[in-house]
Amino acid sequence: MSTPVYLMSPPRRDWTIRGKSNKNSQRAAAPNPWRAREEWSQLADAIVAAGGEVLVIPPHPTQNLTGMPYVAEAGEYFRDREGRQSFILPTMKSEHRREEASWIGGFMAGLGFRTLRVPMVWEAQGDAIRATEGSKIIHTFGSGRFGRTGIRAYSAVAHLLSEKHIQIHFHADPWFHGNTFLNVYQAPAMPPRLNEDTNRIREAVLVCPQALLPGELNRLEAFLPHASFALINARESAGYDTNSLQVNDTVIAPTTVSETAQEVFRSLGLRLERLDLGELFAKGGGAPVCLTNRLWGLDAESLPDRVKWSKNAAIEDHTDV
Repeated sequence: MSTPVYLMSPPRRDWTIRGKSNKNSQRAAAPNPWRAREEWSQLADAIVAAGGEVLVIPPHPTQNLTGMPYVAEAGEYFRDREGRQSFILPTMKSEHRREEASWIGGFMAGLGFRTLRVPMVWEAQGDAIRATEGSKIIHTFGSGRFGRTGIRAYSAVAHLLSEKHIQIHFHADPWFHGNTFLNVYQAPAMPPRLNEDTNRIREAVLVCPQALLPGELNRLEAFLPHASFALINARESAGYDTNSLQVNDTVIAPTTVSETAQEVFRSLGLRLERLDLGELFAKGGGAPVCLTNRLWGLDAESLPDRVKWSKNAAIEDHTDV
């Protein structure tokens, strides 16, 4: 089994909240940046302990790009038709986050990745949910005051990332990203049967149907015909059930994770680890999925040790700010 790689970016020592564009951050008190750094480190440690690797992109040395820890929106890694390692940079909706793309692009170019950017608003894995070992992608866009990724982004990026994809429409109030109401979790792989070439996949879709426009749940079920579906209500989705992060056979979840979600994880044979993210989630508005960006298809062994959390497990090893 290959090591899954997750991009993460630690908060600066002067980290704060700007924009306040979701319900958690809108009503939150000022965060404690030192506690936020501790929470971030605990999440990175948990990912490595579960058999993953963390690729650390340091914060900008002079600009306090306060949205950088929420790297789900940082872009998407892929290989193009010529096999070149590539990274699509985002165009954020919030003005205060738009400068992140230049910093991310420089970092990715330094690793030898080709970078490209789409002109329309597109917030990457905030609105791109993987299924079936990453081979299928659910792209989402919302209508409403909290909508982020635009409808036209789908035609620009979907074909680059996977041959199997669908676009799903949701109510962007109170939801703002697809990952706030939808995720797909997978049981440990079962060996192939006689005369089969690939492992059998058992997966469950955790979704809040109240977030979806009429007919979209049916389309989602048709796109994933072999998956089981577990429905959560709006209150459970507000606790960020679907922002629980699967790393191999472990699910790393916020302490607000509902009993409904926990039962899904148990049914798949997954181990649950809860993290208290009082600064990054309760105040900043992002749980484990928001704080990570899965680099699907990237070989962990190809990365230099200097950017790996498993080799340098302190924020100070990666940044002076």
